[in-house]
This record gives sequence, C-alpha cells and structure tokens, in this order.
Amino acid sequence: MATTEKHSDYVFALLEEGRGREEIEALMLQKGHDERFVKELVKETIKLRQSKRISQGLGYILVGALVCFTSFLLTITGTFSQGSFPWVLYGLTSVGILIVFAGFMRIF
Repeated sequence: MATTEKHSDYVFALLEEGRGREEIEALMLQKGHDERFVKELVKETIKLRQSKRISQGLGYILVGALVCFTSFLLTITGTFSQGSFPWVLYGLTSVGILIVFAGFMRIF
C-alpha cells in the first residue's frame, strides 16, 4: 500500500507539472511497472484530482450563494443606513456572484 501511495504521489506531481496522461504512462512504464497497474494508477489519480477540484468548486459556490443571500436579506430588511445601500445592494451581490463564478471555473 505504501508503494502505491508513493507512486500515486509521483503521478500527482507529474500532473501538477502539466504532463499529459500518455507521457506519465510512458515514464511509469520506463521505470518497469506493469502496464495494467500504470493505467489504473493514472486513471484513479486523475479521478482523485478532479474530485478535489469539484469539492473546492462546490465550496466556493456555497460561499458565494451565502454572500448573495446575505446581501438580499440586508437589502430587504434595510438594517443599514441610507449611505450604505448601494454598497450592500451592488457590492455584496457582485462579490457573491464573482465567488460563484470562481467555483464554476474550478469545477469546469
């Protein structure tokens, strides 16, 4: 198991460097690993990387939605002075939307 984790970390580091799937498989095969093991390891590592990105993206979307909802509540209840109305209405809503789009960019 420890060797699989070590190989998985190596594949993840190669992915972070921007190397493609075929190049990573070729490097692992050159090191003498079994072809089926290499294909499964690369496939699972890519799935793990994508699931982390989706998880982070959904977190951003949730935070952005909460910021937008807070802006909505503050605007509806009017719990602020007249001078801060544009800041709450347009500022917080814009920030919330930008955070949501950052989450979408992380996912897709």
